[in-house]
Amino acid sequence: MTPVDPSSAAHPVLWDMALIHRIFRTSFAEIAALVPDIEPMDTRQVQAVAAHLSFMLDGLSAHHSTEDDLVWPVLHERARPSTALVERMEEQHAGIHHGLEEVRRRGASWSGRPSPESAAELAAAITDLLEGLAAHLDEEERDVVPLIAANVSEEEWATVGRTAFDKFTPEQRFIALGQMLEVATPAEAAAMLATLPAPVKILWALLGKRRYRRYVAAVRAPSGAGARR
Repeated sequence: MTPVDPSSAAHPVLWDMALIHRIFRTSFAEIAALVPDIEPMDTRQVQAVAAHLSFMLDGLSAHHSTEDDLVWPVLHERARPSTALVERMEEQHAGIHHGLEEVRRRGASWSGRPSPESAAELAAAITDLLEGLAAHLDEEERDVVPLIAANVSEEEWATVGRTAFDKFTPEQRFIALGQMLEVATPAEAAAMLATLPAPVKILWALLGKRRYRRYVAAVRAPSGAGARR
């Protein structure tokens, strides 16, 4: 989906849903590409990537459970001609959950006993998950986002966003914010930052940005000492 300029969007869901989805698309693809190239003896990077994968899986679960609880019931009530579409979204969530749990199992096996074989199995499981997830996100952005814009108020949508974000720990919120800013266009980043309370902006500038850089560096960069052990 081509990014929408927030300043021209009649409803925030018309730009922020695609931004959130962009995180899942890019992060899972990045992890699948990283895992096979990590040296099994590089304990630091193995654990950093395993923790990041767990964070992404938890984030996807939080995103979907919030839609299940707060979005689909509203659309069932207010957009009844589209009931079949909403039911398909619910069914897709259930299917994606099975793939998510398979990735979680493969991730635990790889981080507990890293090897080329367990890495390949994990990368394949993530690729399979992403294939189904991408198809779901495409349909949601194309067909469901306009439905949300027409049937869910901006205030209700803001509650959906806060509910999903509140499922993160304070430390995880810095990671989530960093990820959003990393994949956002300049206009999206400005619109997102404009909604944050002043104390959060200050904490991000003073602490969060630096912590996020350390976090992604540990995920993306091999540790020379670990690789030599």
